[in-house]
Amino acid sequence: MTAGPAGRGGVAVLVLLERYLPGYKAGGPLRTVQNMVEQMGPPFRFRILTRDRDMGDASAYPGIVSGAWQPVGRGEALYLPPRQVGLRGLRRAMRGTGHDVLYLNSLFSAPMSIAPLLLRRLRAVPVTPVVLAPRGELHPGALSVGAWGRWVPRGLAGRLPSPKYLKKRVYIGLSRAAGLYRGVTWQASSEDEAAEIRRRMGTRAVVVVAPDLVAAPAPSAGLRAPKRAGVVRAMFLSRIDPKKNLAYAIALLGAVRGRVELGIYGPVGDPLYWARCRALFQALPPHVEVRYHGPVQSDRVGALMRSYDVFLLPTLGENFGHVVVEALVQGCPALISDQTPWRGLEAVHAGWDLPLDRPAAFVAALQRVADMGPDEHARWSAGAAALGRRRSADQSALRLNRELFFRAAGRQPGASREMEPRHAPRPRGLAASGLSRGGGRG
Repeated sequence: MTAGPAGRGGVAVLVLLERYLPGYKAGGPLRTVQNMVEQMGPPFRFRILTRDRDMGDASAYPGIVSGAWQPVGRGEALYLPPRQVGLRGLRRAMRGTGHDVLYLNSLFSAPMSIAPLLLRRLRAVPVTPVVLAPRGELHPGALSVGAWGRWVPRGLAGRLPSPKYLKKRVYIGLSRAAGLYRGVTWQASSEDEAAEIRRRMGTRAVVVVAPDLVAAPAPSAGLRAPKRAGVVRAMFLSRIDPKKNLAYAIALLGAVRGRVELGIYGPVGDPLYWARCRALFQALPPHVEVRYHGPVQSDRVGALMRSYDVFLLPTLGENFGHVVVEALVQGCPALISDQTPWRGLEAVHAGWDLPLDRPAAFVAALQRVADMGPDEHARWSAGAAALGRRRSADQSALRLNRELFFRAAGRQPGASREMEPRHAPRPRGLAASGLSRGGGRG
């Protein structure tokens, strides 16, 4: 499989992404791009430049050929081994791949966002239009994640911005001054995220709201077991790091009366934070049981969510939250923070979206679920499923995403004029991409 230009009338999009299929540990960005590839259709043609292994894995995906373009769903992917994920390797791959639009899915990813922007600024790669989706990285909750070391007194550390916040603010200032974002169109998933982008990047930044695409809900593979009064089975499914706020969730459980169970699913992104979480749940009273199940394959998520009474995610901030809509679709009411676009859940009996400075409200919601019998929980489950399926069936997000990429490519939606990619070499696997000569970090 080659990765030539999209052809007459087409729009070729080169996507740079830390992880892609068949990976499953990377969460939202992977699923967003997968849904775009499968749903946007002609005249869009997607090519994904990504790593050849999943998060935390030491070996490449089985069955893929590193360094060669190959079909993945309705798109194509070029999987790079670690030694080729650097300035030199990315430069060769980008120069050898015809595209109309460069699509970046992070603001702070050094290889898959910073490096391409730097290469573009230096004109080491063709200067094509860029769409950059920060994926919630500019949300105040995401920026604030991080802690000072032990050498900073605890009282002082509590009044200081986190070191990661300072580092990110410095990078944003330097990258703006260097002109890395000239000609960039920013993609926001909501009006709130658009406002954050403008606040950080300036009011002159070109920001387009095009919400994340979600997959069509899979047919239910089985009925939900009746809820037992006096018991609450909660599920946490996400990457384990400070932003997702698992420690906050664990700290709530001891105050809930009755039998409490928490199933934790997802990869460990921050080992030190995970150690803190383990210490918290090991100190819980006997009526609370917490189990860690590790990462979970995507095709198992639906059945797992149907086996729990509530989905628990007190996140510090999400630009969208694919895992929330997955829970809703499966009829699992969501108990989440108010730092996501999913608001007003209680009004439609789909769950609760609560402020993080009110932990007692989270405990009260968990207690309400624990006290529910089968009939009451069935009503909430039906409300959650109805909301999830309405969002999955909404076609406005697809229209907005198509318009975003049409215009980024310099073409009005629905225009009939033919377009050729701005540069059109046709790579033929490893050798033509220049990757057979190595190229690690440059």
